[in-house]
Amino acid sequence: MPTPMTRRAAFGCAASAFSSFMGIALLAACGTGQSVGAATAPASSTAAAVPSAAPVVTSPTTSASAAGSAVASSAAVVARGPDAANVLTFSNPLFQESKAALIAALAKADPSLQANITVFPGQIDQFREKVLALYGGGDVPDAQWLHPSITALMAGGKLVQPVDDLAAKDAQSSLSSFYQAVLDEFRWQGKAIGLPWYSPGYALVYNKDLFARLGLTTPEVLDSQQRWTWDGFAGTLRSLTRPAGGTQGATIGMQAESSNLDWFCAWIWRNGGEIFSADLKQCVMNQPAAADAVQKLSDLYLKDQAFEFSANAKQFPNAFLGGQIGLRQMDKEQVAPARHDLSTAAFALGMAPIYSGPAGRINRMGPLAFGIPREAKNADAGWRWTRFMGGLDAATVLMLAQSTLPVRPDFAKLPAFATSMQPWENGALWLDSMVHGRALVQPANYAQVATLWTQTWTDILARKAVVQTLLD
Repeated sequence: MPTPMTRRAAFGCAASAFSSFMGIALLAACGTGQSVGAATAPASSTAAAVPSAAPVVTSPTTSASAAGSAVASSAAVVARGPDAANVLTFSNPLFQESKAALIAALAKADPSLQANITVFPGQIDQFREKVLALYGGGDVPDAQWLHPSITALMAGGKLVQPVDDLAAKDAQSSLSSFYQAVLDEFRWQGKAIGLPWYSPGYALVYNKDLFARLGLTTPEVLDSQQRWTWDGFAGTLRSLTRPAGGTQGATIGMQAESSNLDWFCAWIWRNGGEIFSADLKQCVMNQPAAADAVQKLSDLYLKDQAFEFSANAKQFPNAFLGGQIGLRQMDKEQVAPARHDLSTAAFALGMAPIYSGPAGRINRMGPLAFGIPREAKNADAGWRWTRFMGGLDAATVLMLAQSTLPVRPDFAKLPAFATSMQPWENGALWLDSMVHGRALVQPANYAQVATLWTQTWTDILARKAVVQTLLD
């Protein structure tokens, strides 16, 4: 049986004088292993880069090349090296289902490039464990699938190279053309390590029938009245939470979200708190604004019982789709009929943004990118694949699969974006969520920190101690 990981061991700082979850110095301050500098804060998104309303599009049958002068078609590039790119991906349903269409689009955009695609036999957690051995053994791809949770690992470990210079020389791949909140997920020390090709956005879906039956004001109306704040959100969840009575079963406010630190951080940010200090040397979740956010959210779980989670889940065996839960977090991929998720709902659906906290409307997203390993044998071919996947032709294929949002504001003008919307979806709201995303800048040993947080949240829900004690 493996030895339980201690807080001190997890943070990798044996000489640290601190022993609490929030007080331990992070790996960047330890002076052990590879020297990794603190990441700079991601560049802030600018309003000018984002459509303020739903894009005006032509007929859904209009070709991508006719989508508007603001969207340039992808021209074939001239090969400067070997024409075969070895591409390492993960088992993502959208990518696998769209692979044939993507390869066909690649044949038109860059006819001489051949993509040899390998699917990593495991999930992202297994990749974290094996990547150093994989790369150290010389089995290095030309293009590497990137997820936000491995940005620090891949860039801090110098496994992938920045793409800023390549993008600056490529008129079709300007970094400024992407949603900056999406690109920020793949920045390290101010440099981009990949080009995004997928972004699911972030929004709330709600049961319109349940709101109507209970006579409650919908989130859209509250938002239009500038009342979709923390108080408006929390009050709505409490109003939705009712015991069984008569012929009606119990109802509850919201289906629980992931408590992983990758996602929980947004609850803290909206309240004005932070996860790490600016230099990434301390975890600061025990500071007032962060601790207050954790306290308020835990009260909704424990005191108000307004979230569906393990303690009450038996009352709601089908979760949100059972019809007795008011709201749920969603991303674009969960809307796609191919996922057999929200498309199976037997009640009317509505869409709303996340509430606006004291620090504003901030959300987390889970975009994906491709980057180029430093030791890639065919780096030019790897770049050609990377720029194709971040370009117009791949975006058209992927949006038609109804599982992703445009990674660039200009791509929202493509007919494929309008075609990808279900009648109840709000395209402008989806695009707005791309503006209000924030990347979690990570220390080099983020995975260990995230593991400790998961245990801390578990202890909070188990009422092992008061919130502040567990955070200190």
